Amino acid sequence: MVRLRRPRLILAFCLVLLLSAACTGVWTVNTSPSPVRAIHAAVLRNGKVLLVAGSGNEYYRFEAGDFQTSLWDPATNNFSPVTTPWDAFCSGHAFLSDGRLLVAGGTADFPRTAGESFAGSRKAYLFDPVSATYQPVPDMSVGRWYPSLVTLGDSSILTVGGLDDARNRISTAERFTGTSWTAPTPPPSGLPNGWPLYPSLHLLADGRLFYSGVNTFGPQASAPGIWDLTTNTLTGVPGLTDAARRDQGMSVLLPPAQQQKVMVIGGGDTGDANDAVASTAIVDLSVANPTFVPGPALAEPKMYVSAVILPDSTLIETGGSRKSREAVPPGTASTFSAQIYDPATGTLTDAPPSTLQRGYHSSAVLLPDGRVATFGGNPNDNSFELRIEIYTPGYLFRNRPVIDSVPTELPRGTPVTITTQGANPVTSAVLVRPMAVTHSFDPEQRLVDVPFTATPTGGQITVPTNANLL
Repeated sequence: MVRLRRPRLILAFCLVLLLSAACTGVWTVNTSPSPVRAIHAAVLRNGKVLLVAGSGNEYYRFEAGDFQTSLWDPATNNFSPVTTPWDAFCSGHAFLSDGRLLVAGGTADFPRTAGESFAGSRKAYLFDPVSATYQPVPDMSVGRWYPSLVTLGDSSILTVGGLDDARNRISTAERFTGTSWTAPTPPPSGLPNGWPLYPSLHLLADGRLFYSGVNTFGPQASAPGIWDLTTNTLTGVPGLTDAARRDQGMSVLLPPAQQQKVMVIGGGDTGDANDAVASTAIVDLSVANPTFVPGPALAEPKMYVSAVILPDSTLIETGGSRKSREAVPPGTASTFSAQIYDPATGTLTDAPPSTLQRGYHSSAVLLPDGRVATFGGNPNDNSFELRIEIYTPGYLFRNRPVIDSVPTELPRGTPVTITTQGANPVTSAVLVRPMAVTHSFDPEQRLVDVPFTATPTGGQITVPTNANLL
């Protein structure tokens, strides 16, 4: 009797696990750790992930000129070294329209005396996914350590803020046109305290930029606001809860991007012994006078939090710490909870907890196959988490359509045809922009709904015409 029942029990247990995974997903630790400290992670157009360390915040590497980048292929789990000609540690990055990644700024010098800051680098390079090499472009006008880069609707890339080569916080902006930099412009009126480090900026459908109030290293920023680049003015947006504790939080343009809503998630204050916040806040930027309203609370307070838009138009938040790494013993305040936010219902649902510490210098990206990969985190300057942990969402356990063909280029406003096979038809389509993230920060992350019409052999999709939206 025991021998007959045991297989049935095992089968029942496996079925329970499968049903649970189909609902909530599962975490797994990758078999191969990253060979470099993944301070920056960018998903390239060929599906590979660029992991940038530069010196990795290791002074001996900086002194030796030993700067590191690795190219990870999630399909094969192989890592390839990339020659790195400058210290890209704490640079900024954004994609050009051809899929090359602009990486600008970084570290020109480490602190030399007590209380001294890092010095920003003027260097800028394009990473080419085809040749897997960094290509030099002209230097910026000033050094920038912790700058924000965001691609605009005309495909130029705006670069804002950071610490310059004299270690001072700067608030000028300059644009990269694809071959050169424009002259720097002053900070907008309405920003009396200047830009903080890594200000979280989001491009809106009308071409303006929204500063969400999230930044890195302190609450010294001005209030959130909408930046009109034409008039160089910033118009304040009120109502952000816990506005002084959004350091090392995250903000995301919620899916779909057409709704123009931004969510601020968690945060704290670097160097402060107090807990991070569990609050979220949401603002609808499509209305005439936008104001933040409170969103659902996280399961626990967290800063250094990551948030990734999923292709089913939900959002997963994961990782983080209840306190600043500057204020607690290493790793003792790490958080492992994960939750899924559904913008359609305004609710947070628990997902399985992760297993690895993801604090300062951690990040998460959406992979082309629909999984989420998390990287990095250093509880202190002498350690770094090199293992990669991957979340497989529940939608990957369900019956899915099989796509035979889809064009490699999708012209805006022109219907294109996809063909499918099998019993599971395509019912909708979205575009998800590849991520390039560092320090819980990716200003370009977005999901855009795409009009879809079903046909007997598949369907037709039409990409929206608004370049700012895309």
